[in-house]
Amino acid sequence: MTIEITDLLVDRTTSLKTAMERIDQNGRGIVFIVDDGELVGTTTDGDIRRGILDGIDLDAPVESVANRDPIVVHEDWSTEERKRRVRTSSLDEILGEYGCLTVPVLNDDGEVKDVTLLDGQGTTVNGARTTNGSVGTVLVIGGAGYIGSVLCRQLLERGISVKVLDKLIYGDRGVTPLDDDDRFTLLEGDMRAIDDVMEAMAGVDAVVHLGALVGDPASALDTRTTLELNYHSVKLAAHLCKYHQVNRFVFASTCSVYGESEAGDLLTEESPLNPVSLYAKTKIESERALLDMADGTFSPTCLRMATIYGLSPRMRFDLVVNVLTAKATHENVVPIFGGDQYRPNVHVADAARAFIACLEAPIDDVAAEVFNVGSSDQNYRIAELGRIVADCVPDAEIEWHPENEDDRSYRVDFSKIGDVLDYDVSRTVADGCREIHSALRDGEFDDYTEARYSNYKTLEESIDGLGAPRAG
Repeated sequence: MTIEITDLLVDRTTSLKTAMERIDQNGRGIVFIVDDGELVGTTTDGDIRRGILDGIDLDAPVESVANRDPIVVHEDWSTEERKRRVRTSSLDEILGEYGCLTVPVLNDDGEVKDVTLLDGQGTTVNGARTTNGSVGTVLVIGGAGYIGSVLCRQLLERGISVKVLDKLIYGDRGVTPLDDDDRFTLLEGDMRAIDDVMEAMAGVDAVVHLGALVGDPASALDTRTTLELNYHSVKLAAHLCKYHQVNRFVFASTCSVYGESEAGDLLTEESPLNPVSLYAKTKIESERALLDMADGTFSPTCLRMATIYGLSPRMRFDLVVNVLTAKATHENVVPIFGGDQYRPNVHVADAARAFIACLEAPIDDVAAEVFNVGSSDQNYRIAELGRIVADCVPDAEIEWHPENEDDRSYRVDFSKIGDVLDYDVSRTVADGCREIHSALRDGEFDDYTEARYSNYKTLEESIDGLGAPRAG
């Protein structure tokens, strides 16, 4: 990412709110405070957040949280002199998650003339960190779940620290193997409880909100609990992000918001919504609330996920491709009800990659945007999915049931996320079938009909235990 010096400069009287906007836009986590071109100090996003928690108003001048003795280099220093002088500043202790430090370059009059990146040895480096933007630590709400346990691993692989807030309704198997990684923190808590969310949000640069009662049957078990978890918890997290000046907020929505559509229509993010379930309605209301809250220092992104399939550390066998593959593997049958209804599909690993694409994109590209997540090539009729599964599992045969248990039918256009974020999928439905079939055949899972592999069955047994959030 190219750094322009003008993107890093703010006047000493600039408000904290405006300075944070500039930090989010420049993607370096820092601004240089100047007075008539002369350096006054520097301020990071962390400095601003700590100032807010200490009671400083967002309209206060940025110099109120300035580091007045920052690391600097001078334009006439040689390479060796730069390394020698900077190393005396204990650079290693402040590099943090960036791996390099953004430093002002001054002339003899103390004016900021340029910007450079330094590594732990004080050596100038080209390029920047692995992510585009000041995202060093991400809070994943609901991170122990089906998508979250995959996303956490992808974030860690990219050098990003991860905090997870999860009530662990479905257990902790999805993230327990990550406990040995110092960059991973699991907080067992309730996303409806302000104290739990406040604790989890401390020190993070972005929030991914996956937490919900997921799926139509699960959401229908208890309307009040569904509204608390799928709508009110989202608004709570968003308000706390605004308070903490955490700009990036990526929300997991669903393509089921399109509900029943006219045959042949290819639905874009601008298409009318026609939800047929409480689950879809709560996602729509959450999207609207988030987009209404968007401003210069809160930039939510809503990802409408296609129907997900594929292996995950927290496995589900209540999703169409997954359960059909399991039945084909263990019972040699692929039951198809109806069959003419369309569903878009996406592999869980590709779904997780979409969240990372948003976190790494320039903030202006994803601020207050909605993206369908999936592949136009994977818009399949249920009958077509059945044939793919049968082709991937030897000896399995399709069992046709003319009665249709689900009236939802929609085909979705996924071109926007490809055009804006250069996103594309890397796996097909057949890939997912083969990997699940192999895992089942190798005995990686117990009885696939066990409650812990189904959102609905787990919640049916434990919905009363969710109760109301504890008092703060």
